Amino acid sequence: MDNELSYLTPEGYTVFTSKFLKNKGTCCKSACLHCPYGYTVKKLGIQFSEISEVNFSELDELTKMDWKTFYPENAKLILIKGVVAGVLLKNHIQIKHLFLKPHFQHQNLSKELIEAYLF
Repeated sequence: MDNELSYLTPEGYTVFTSKFLKNKGTCCKSACLHCPYGYTVKKLGIQFSEISEVNFSELDELTKMDWKTFYPENAKLILIKGVVAGVLLKNHIQIKHLFLKPHFQHQNLSKELIEAYLF
């Protein structure tokens, strides 16, 4: 399949991207991982997780930062349906930097929306 429309997970599952789902024209209400209509986030929310050394190489690539030398306590992984969608750097009242993985960048995951779930 077209890599802009779908991709394979390491487990071998086909996942449709937000571009594919947007082309359908309407939401199917199946809580798709890359739902561009906001249904999945409304239904299941956004989860957050601490960063561990296991995540460093993935974060380095995503943020273009060396996380082994710059490891802030105020960083969190962003998860949708248990899948890492990105990483954020925050202070006590707001998100300062938001880094989303490419497949999650067209799902209207704004700083404001993520802050609503975080704070």
